[in-house]
Amino acid sequence: MCSGTQTQQLEIMPIRRYAKTLLSKAAWHAYNTYRKGARHRSRFAQAAALLDAPREDILAFQRERLEKLLQHASQTTPYYRELLKTESPDISEVPPLEKQNVREQLEHLCSEAFPQELRIKNATGGSTGTPLTFYQDRNYWNQRNLSVYYFDRWAGWNFGEPQLIIWGAPADLKGDEHWKHRLNNFWRNQYWLNGFHLTDENMQAAFERMEQCQPQTILSYPSSLYQFATFLLENGLTPRWQLKGIISSAEMLHQHYRALAEDIFRAKVYNRYGGREVGLIAMECSKGRMHINCRDIYLEIDSPNPYTEPGEILITQLNNYAMPFIRYRIGDIGRLSDEVCPCGNQLPILAELLGRTTATFRTETGTLIHGGYFTRHFYGVDGVRQFQIIQETLKHCILKLVINAKWTDATRRYLVQSIQKALGEEVVVTVEFVEEIPLSASGKREYTISKVTAPVND
Repeated sequence: MCSGTQTQQLEIMPIRRYAKTLLSKAAWHAYNTYRKGARHRSRFAQAAALLDAPREDILAFQRERLEKLLQHASQTTPYYRELLKTESPDISEVPPLEKQNVREQLEHLCSEAFPQELRIKNATGGSTGTPLTFYQDRNYWNQRNLSVYYFDRWAGWNFGEPQLIIWGAPADLKGDEHWKHRLNNFWRNQYWLNGFHLTDENMQAAFERMEQCQPQTILSYPSSLYQFATFLLENGLTPRWQLKGIISSAEMLHQHYRALAEDIFRAKVYNRYGGREVGLIAMECSKGRMHINCRDIYLEIDSPNPYTEPGEILITQLNNYAMPFIRYRIGDIGRLSDEVCPCGNQLPILAELLGRTTATFRTETGTLIHGGYFTRHFYGVDGVRQFQIIQETLKHCILKLVINAKWTDATRRYLVQSIQKALGEEVVVTVEFVEEIPLSASGKREYTISKVTAPVND
């Protein structure tokens, strides 16, 4: 039975949450007015209307934006001026833009119409090696944010409502950056749990804080979401938060991640796909289909038949005029679908997202085996706490394992045979027992790494 003081606290807390939400909504309005102008609400309505439009209208808008971008690139950037020696270039004339091109031709890729002071410097997290530096412009960020606002609402997000973010390393920020981050979190009504340092103490503290703040949505790395959900399960902690949805982004969303998160948090997980270089690429709807963000990007599959054969994803960013990314090989593998989604939205659908090219294994016959095969077979195996498979060559793999007391020789045989079944019986699997499998330099978890990235069939 609650004491008088406890009852008062329970009554005051919803009032505080309501007041904080109202304050945050007003702050969001002020922020968007500052960034996008007084008409930001009508601009968001226009963006939403396009993304809700019939497919023919969406594709017509995309073609118009693509034509305008190609003309701008060929006229104002040294890199594309050299490639596209025509007044009306076609995208089929443009060779794919590789990461190495960006590193070597950084200044030549920048538009002469945007002086240095109008460029916004950015960089990837370096999950595939060395971080990639590039430039964007203010309009790119304004348009990107409008699209993120639209798609995140599919998962129940809205301006000012409390949100738990399980992401990078805000606790590591120092000085002014630390205080700016805290101030931003306050007015945005966001609460951060450091996804790079998910200790039991940090997760317990976050759970207790969220019991008070009652987040409406969660935004998280898939692996961090899974680790947090596992902690709650193992410690018998049941969230009282009535979540509208969970947004998973920046890593592959494996099925066992989704299943556990939806069970623990009693909310649907919506998979969001994007890249720091090009923004939001696609978002999962309520029916489980990944809809392509045709307002901001033009997506191609480098495959003889993109609807039946997976291939590398090529992205053209339609809004970044400071440094155009045209047919950029982002490093992921996918496949398209020609179906009309039962959710009613007519944006084209990305049927499969098979992960990074560096996480996709190749066999001697040229068959691609994506990382999901191994996570499906290895997840939940008795005796295995963590694993990582590295394809060194077509005939040699290293299997790193963190094991527990349930480990047996039978488990070892099962794991080795599962790898050989996928990659070939002649493949040598070297098993290494380690105390921990560290995160990558970008802070993300890598279960599968392939060093065989070149095609094997000549």
